[in-house]
Amino acid sequence: MKVRLHPSEREFGAVVDVVYRPDPVAYTVELTTLRLPAADGSRILLSVADGDAAIGAAVQVSNAALLTSGLAPAHATDVAAALAADHPHLPAVRGTRCSSTAFVTAWSALTGAAAELTDVEPLYRLVDLAAPTGVAGESRLAVGREVELLVDWLDAFFVEAFGLPSDRTARRAYLDEIAVADGDIVVWTAGLAPVSMARVHAPLAGVSRIGPVYTPPEHRGHGYAAAVTAAAARHAHQRGADEVVLFADAANSVANRVYQRIGFTAVDEHLQYAFTPCGGRDPVPSCTAT
Repeated sequence: MKVRLHPSEREFGAVVDVVYRPDPVAYTVELTTLRLPAADGSRILLSVADGDAAIGAAVQVSNAALLTSGLAPAHATDVAAALAADHPHLPAVRGTRCSSTAFVTAWSALTGAAAELTDVEPLYRLVDLAAPTGVAGESRLAVGREVELLVDWLDAFFVEAFGLPSDRTARRAYLDEIAVADGDIVVWTAGLAPVSMARVHAPLAGVSRIGPVYTPPEHRGHGYAAAVTAAAARHAHQRGADEVVLFADAANSVANRVYQRIGFTAVDEHLQYAFTPCGGRDPVPSCTAT
């Protein structure tokens, strides 16, 4: 088994075709991450090969979390060793339960970094859309004059969902990235006023991902989140997606019920760990393959 770090997205393309593209639902984050090149060219692009054949891969999101879903647990020790010299301060890791916990165990043992579980997110796939009825209003695409409102909503979403500090400049850049990646934002309006939003990724390898979905607190409890998510799914299909997926916060029981009620079924679970470069580490959950 050979671990290799690749210098560019172009050179990494053959690995993407072998590891990620055959299952674009499972690797939706990896594929959308690679849609846009890293701004400074420093993103980790890693493959695991058996002889000349790629059998695993990992990529980095915006120079932050390493996406490990494309790695088998058996790859973890060798991958950690290959990364430790050049990337000793890896900030985070995200992936399926088995891949992420295996890597965290190997990385912490090798570097002494502490690992904190920060997110658990089930991955949902749309099976049969059951759009809610009786919700006041209608859907449409966001328009240019709503930029400031969308920046406000995205900023509130990242603060609420991930505990990040308010950063309108970063959210404005996030909006720009959506446009560059040919994505859309669907809004739900009631009385002509926007009351909820959902980002829709442009289809890639036949799959479109929805998220984030956000409804301001003052508009919650009226079914708007379910309505805008269903509208976003319809929009994704209209743009040519064969499959529609989304992630949810495992701790948000309301959102999970909403997605299940309108036709989404959980197909996997992703965990994210943050690393702190100090001695000792939090216990890592065991991996039970299913």
